[in-house]
Amino acid sequence: MAEKPGTGAGPEGPQHPGSPDIFRELDSQLGEARGQSASVQDLKRSYSIVETLLNVSTSLNSTLNLEQLLEKIVDAVVDITGCKRGYLMLAEKKGGLSVAVARAREGKPTAHKSFDVSLSVIKKAASSGQPQLVSDAREEDDLRDQRSIVDFDIRTVICIPLKFEGKLVGVIYADNDTISEKFTRSDLPVLNAFGAQAAVAIENARSRGELEKIKRSLEKQNLSLRQQLVEKYEFSGIVGRGPAMQKVFGVITKVAPLSTTVLIQGETGTGKELIAKAIHYNSERKSRAMVSVNCGALPKNILESELFGYRKGAFTGADEDRSGLFEAADNGTLFLDEIGDMPVELQVKLLRALQDGEVKRLGEERTIRVNVRVIAATNRDLAAEVQGGNFRNDLFYRLNVIPIFLPPLRDRQEDILPLADFFLDKHSKKMKKTKPVLTRPAREMLLTHSWVGNVRELENAIERALALAEGADTVDVDQFEHLIDRKSAAAFPDVEAPLKAMALIWEKQFLKKMLVRNSWNVSKTANVLKISRQQLHNKIKKHGLRPEI
Repeated sequence: MAEKPGTGAGPEGPQHPGSPDIFRELDSQLGEARGQSASVQDLKRSYSIVETLLNVSTSLNSTLNLEQLLEKIVDAVVDITGCKRGYLMLAEKKGGLSVAVARAREGKPTAHKSFDVSLSVIKKAASSGQPQLVSDAREEDDLRDQRSIVDFDIRTVICIPLKFEGKLVGVIYADNDTISEKFTRSDLPVLNAFGAQAAVAIENARSRGELEKIKRSLEKQNLSLRQQLVEKYEFSGIVGRGPAMQKVFGVITKVAPLSTTVLIQGETGTGKELIAKAIHYNSERKSRAMVSVNCGALPKNILESELFGYRKGAFTGADEDRSGLFEAADNGTLFLDEIGDMPVELQVKLLRALQDGEVKRLGEERTIRVNVRVIAATNRDLAAEVQGGNFRNDLFYRLNVIPIFLPPLRDRQEDILPLADFFLDKHSKKMKKTKPVLTRPAREMLLTHSWVGNVRELENAIERALALAEGADTVDVDQFEHLIDRKSAAAFPDVEAPLKAMALIWEKQFLKKMLVRNSWNVSKTANVLKISRQQLHNKIKKHGLRPEI
């Protein structure tokens, strides 16, 4: 009985401790061939081939780059078989095979368009799952007349199926224009074993590629989500270079980690809710809910039921139990916007909830314990409201633990252009437009506007101007004409801001009209306007004027 290669060696055969199962097939053949010198010689050659293929297999497992791996597989087959051309085709999801690698001898690439092969051999290998070897195609009745066989003078054909877990991964095809003496049919089990290892290596590389793709996608999504959180909830979007806003940032940094109540005061449109979100999402409560309610937008009875909830049957329409916003914000943050508009009767119940940390649903006697951080905001002067009897003194002091005052935009002129640039970037992305730049007249106009609506008005103005710019690479003063109250400018000629802005618009329109009238002859137009040619050139450049084609 033949000695197994894993424990000893065949006649003059190499030792392979722990070798794969392909040696068992050769052992079987060796046992049958003992005493037949020719067959033994064939098996010796097969052992040598196997050893070579094992070394190749080790090389295959050393790379997870799919493209490099496929090239290695084809190069190995071409080199060992001595064939002239080699192709590796991968199975497609919809069926069929597509060329992935085309190689010639010595690792040289060959054009895919020259891929003209014996399809019958490929189909047979793919359907049977067994390697196919044609030693001389001219001796095969079903091959000798094929166009590919005749045109390329193909003599030897080898086709190895690549299968993984019973499924076809692809095939390796190699051919030559001479009769191969390197391989015989007794070598087919070796080729089959190599094909199985190659298929495993391909699937491993594919899986690694898919994992890398998923990883990159997740990293990209994570980066995007983190960026969104930064832009939406942290200090991005709260643009402030001046000392007033820097002071606000300093307060946010100090109070965010605490659970202390904060009162944000500022005019409408100054960004009070944005400040509240920055505090919440920089606190230990950031993983829990931040719940918001506008206290001035709801009638007293509805606001009360929204804040504290109600029991079924507490009032007409209460057909089920419902928790309030205090419960929804448990372990999180409750943002009470426009707290100055809350009815005085409701202020008493709010004060009790803040002091005791307990709420009672409408129609219920039992109290519910809640752990809620309250951030309130108002555009009113609450101290003055207390003096006028419109706001409870005790509630004011309960809310005003950490006061934050947001300055109006007119007092933050150094922030106007940075804010404008921020909003240009933000809305350009939303509109999928290339971000334009503001012309100098447009910048001057923004700087001279009074901004009664503060940051919100500026953002709306930028969004509107960008929509009207129609893909231009600049946003000019024309797109901000709606900011000018002409009646106010006429009624108050001593007011500098609107007059300056109006003058810019008028100058641009007048210059354009005069240039058109004089057929864009700069010298003639300058003479009519009683200014130098250079002065007119400077004004044309300043306003971005150009002839209409």
